[in-house]
Amino acid sequence: MNPTPEDLLSWLTARELEVLKAVARGLSAKEIAKQLDIAPRTVERHIDHVRLKTRTRNRAHMVAFALENDIL
Repeated sequence: MNPTPEDLLSWLTARELEVLKAVARGLSAKEIAKQLDIAPRTVERHIDHVRLKTRTRNRAHMVAFALENDIL
């Protein structure tokens, strides 16, 4: 049985959602890191986790998935 989009999104942490929203605003990893007071590499890891959990291929696909599912 395949998980629903709601299932996939429920697996995201609060921080991953923050990063996803920042990516959707067009911010770079460096900009997100500065805004959240974390390392750019940590931002990249959060982005990787969001992509894996939402089964998306890249940042654009990740943002499109979030838009389609009323996350943004």
